[in-house]
Amino acid sequence: VPFTQEFRVHGFDIYWDSLDPTELTFMFVNHQRTGDGISIFRHKIGTKYLQHVKTVKSPLLYAPNDVVAMSRSTFYATNDMRSTSRIMRQIEIFFGMAWGHIVYYGHESMFTTAATGISYPNGIARSADGNTIYVAASSEPSVNMFRPASDGTLALVGKTVFKDFVPDNVSVDTTTGQVLVSGFLNTFEMFRYNHEVLSGTSARPAAAVRRLRPLAYPRMGFAVENVLSHDGTLLPATTMATLQTKRGVQRILLGSVMADHIAICRAGSRI
Repeated sequence: VPFTQEFRVHGFDIYWDSLDPTELTFMFVNHQRTGDGISIFRHKIGTKYLQHVKTVKSPLLYAPNDVVAMSRSTFYATNDMRSTSRIMRQIEIFFGMAWGHIVYYGHESMFTTAATGISYPNGIARSADGNTIYVAASSEPSVNMFRPASDGTLALVGKTVFKDFVPDNVSVDTTTGQVLVSGFLNTFEMFRYNHEVLSGTSARPAAAVRRLRPLAYPRMGFAVENVLSHDGTLLPATTMATLQTKRGVQRILLGSVMADHIAICRAGSRI
């Protein structure tokens, strides 16, 4: 059956269940003009199509940015800001107001508020065992570490605050537990690029990827390592980084919300 709804994608996640390794669940932040929602699809590995399961909406989901699947039907999603008007959103970003929050969609098919008081919660990811949720708080700027409770609420257990680095998205290497964080080194250049890119711009916002290694105790935060930096010419407005192992070689895949291609890096070199 053709998917006839609007499909205006922002963040997304893919969930794999070892109990049925032949099926994947895709969840997309979908900015439909009739209201923001999370669109859920099933994919049978080996086929070439996605089957739409449902699109869920709620008054609590009013500014979704990213989503992380906890099961085939449950998820957390970040609301990056409280304000809905353009002017107030700009003010909220400029002053770094901690007005964003995270919502949870549980097995009862209901939305609840999971965590509040976050400065522009952006990318979100989970550990391999699902016991830790990582959230990039772009306006702080930091990566926050939460523990989920059985009712879906999130308890803050640790964070790492950055200097001269604004985190955008996070991804987890499920084999090591390390977290890759992509972000920007010059925020104002990033804003200029986003504003001018459609009409032509000379802006090339510098970006970096940090690797976070969780320390012995959550409240100690992470050991931070810079694994990649570029001046903006490699992939302007780099917003995502994830690890890929192919034929025994580990590579970093870079993506951008404003680009129609990706960059692939290995051993510090562009491929």
